[in-house]
Amino acid sequence: MAQSPAQNTSMASSYRSIDHVMLRLHAAEPLFQLFSETFGLPVAWPLQRTDFATYGWVHLGNTDLELWAATANGDLPDHAQPPLIHGFALEPASPLAESLEHAMEAGITCKPPRAFQSENSRGERVTNFTNSVLLELSAPSCCVFFCEWDRRAALYPWPETATPVERRAQHRQALQDSGGGPLGITGLHALRMGTPDAQTHQHRWRALTGSQPGHPIAVMPDVCLELVPGDHLLIESLSLSVRSLSIARAFLSSRHLLQADSGDALSVACEGLQLHLVETSPALP
Repeated sequence: MAQSPAQNTSMASSYRSIDHVMLRLHAAEPLFQLFSETFGLPVAWPLQRTDFATYGWVHLGNTDLELWAATANGDLPDHAQPPLIHGFALEPASPLAESLEHAMEAGITCKPPRAFQSENSRGERVTNFTNSVLLELSAPSCCVFFCEWDRRAALYPWPETATPVERRAQHRQALQDSGGGPLGITGLHALRMGTPDAQTHQHRWRALTGSQPGHPIAVMPDVCLELVPGDHLLIESLSLSVRSLSIARAFLSSRHLLQADSGDALSVACEGLQLHLVETSPALP
């Protein structure tokens, strides 16, 4: 049974959580159907089709998963084309300016914040969210950024009367009420990231998260980041925690979705992405 990372006491000074993880896909429909219908994950954003992309979100318990299929992928380098785990967003401590200051103190520069706006039901132009990329932790193949949602965000299909925090709590409760769906999913457990400069990235991530040498890099109290040597900065895999590996194994096998089984981890057939399931113990208090 895998252990959850130790509680990180200093991360809250910079950010609260992983807001969402981004997948770049050739087509969003197959995985959206797999996650929402087959795996029973709550839909955080119904599938949308626009001129620039098809996208939707599902909820994992401690973060959201964004499925994004752009009409063009020219922003991605040749070595990091879809399907790709493109990066993740950190929910900043409020206000965002304080998170930028903490990142600077950790030796990480950020792009100037960029606000995304739209009109609400009353015709008022409001800010939905503001992003700022953490430059030393990012590359064209891997984007790590702050994402601050405005409590008045009016993006479809979210009701304007519910704040982002309230919506996240509703989705989390729905997943808990369903027992994590047929797989018993409880949340994101780990991200495995390849890097051409593991020592530098170890230092920067530990400075940002407050994780001590000799201990896992805890991006969240229950989510660790594993840095491994690689030719490019690239998220190689995601691991999700489940209540029971035997139950998850039986379900995947019955649906011909079990790609590999090491005994203590299951690999899910997932449109070419590396998605693993592990049975974890609860996070330490």
